[in-house]
Amino acid sequence: MIIRSALLALLALTSVPVAAADVPHTTSQREQATSFLAISPIFSQLVAFKMPLVFHVVNEETGTHSYIREAVPQGETVDRWTQMITVTGYQGVAADPGPPPAAIINTIADGFKKACPDTITIGDLGSPPIDGHPAELAYLACGNVSEGVNSHSEATLILVIKGAQDYYSIQWAERGHAQATRVVFDEQHWLARLQQLMPVFLCDKVPDEEAPYPSCVSRLPRDNKAVDAVEKDATQPAHR
Repeated sequence: MIIRSALLALLALTSVPVAAADVPHTTSQREQATSFLAISPIFSQLVAFKMPLVFHVVNEETGTHSYIREAVPQGETVDRWTQMITVTGYQGVAADPGPPPAAIINTIADGFKKACPDTITIGDLGSPPIDGHPAELAYLACGNVSEGVNSHSEATLILVIKGAQDYYSIQWAERGHAQATRVVFDEQHWLARLQQLMPVFLCDKVPDEEAPYPSCVSRLPRDNKAVDAVEKDATQPAHR
């Protein structure tokens, strides 16, 4: 996987598990719920975004200054997947002045350039502020990626956010059939993916507050607030 290899190279991870809270995201009618609020305590802040209900976490690790959490659709694994949603953290990188968000995007893009120099697609989708924080949105894709005897295409939407002290990224990646040409950017498809992740926001940590992080959940718009208790992972200690 290109995006995973690029992130791992950037993060230099060890294998220490980190807890996160999964708070059900519901509409006013429970049967219409399609996502839950995923809150990850990553270094100095909490990172919150909507995760589709069909996804489940298959890997979560932290290093001395890095964090990664990966989720795929039910029935898929960290090695065999068609879609993957990843959240990462880079501790201390955003401290003043810190590099701009585009610099983090460029570092990740370097992994794609090495994997598919002839079929790479790089798209700058702008710098929309996220919850008042500087951010950068980009699209990266490879038409043909070889992993052993298998080949596939891979595309990802990447949102990088500059927090108070740390950098965070959220990616939605998809795999498809290998092709000899570049992957065409489908604006409607990928902006719909971005909308599924919204709202994305950062919360300050509250001393001694554990999952489900009510101070963070309270920031959801009223019609988005969870009406049920945390369904899983709430009893695990938060990453400090």
